[in-house]
Amino acid sequence: MGVVLRTVHRLLASEGMGSVTFGRVSRESGVSRTTLYRHWASPSELVSEAWSQVAPAKAAPHTGDLHDDLVALFRAVRDVVESATMRRSLPALLVAGQRDPVISDLHADFVRTRRQPIVERLRTAVNQGELAPDTDLELVVDLLSGPIFYRQLIRRQRTTDADIDAMVTTVLASVHPSP
Repeated sequence: MGVVLRTVHRLLASEGMGSVTFGRVSRESGVSRTTLYRHWASPSELVSEAWSQVAPAKAAPHTGDLHDDLVALFRAVRDVVESATMRRSLPALLVAGQRDPVISDLHADFVRTRRQPIVERLRTAVNQGELAPDTDLELVVDLLSGPIFYRQLIRRQRTTDADIDAMVTTVLASVHPSP
C-alpha cells in the first residue's frame, strides 16, 4: 500500500488534509476504493497512518554535550514543522482533532512518541547532574518546542539555526544546577 501512502503524502503536502478523500486517493493512486475501505475504515484512518510516517519518532542523540544534542533535536523538529506537509496540513489536523476521535488520537500519539525521546534525554541529563534535580522535563520540552510551532503557525516565520541555539542556551541556563 506504499502507493496509497505516497499519494496521501503528496496530497497533504500540496493541498492539505481536506484533499484526502477515498475518491481522490483512489483516482490518483490507481487503487480501488474497495481496497482502500478494506485497509482503512475512513479517510481519517488513512490520514492517521500517513501522518504517523511524516516524522518518525527517533532516539535522541547522546553525544555527551546536552546543548549540542538539544540543538540537533530541535533543528530536526523545526525542519519537520516547516516542511510543506506540515505547513499545509498541521492547522487542519489541529482543527480536525477537535471533532474527529481518530485524528485526535493520532495527534496525541504523534506528540507523545516524539516528545518521549527528548524527555528521556533530559532525564539522563538530570541524572548526570547537568540539570537541576527538580527540573520539570515536560516544561523544558514545551519551552524549546513552543517557539518553533508559534513562529510557524501564528507568525508564519522561519526559525533559524541561530534562533534554536539561543532558545536552547536560554532554557538550559534556567534549569542549570545550583553550585
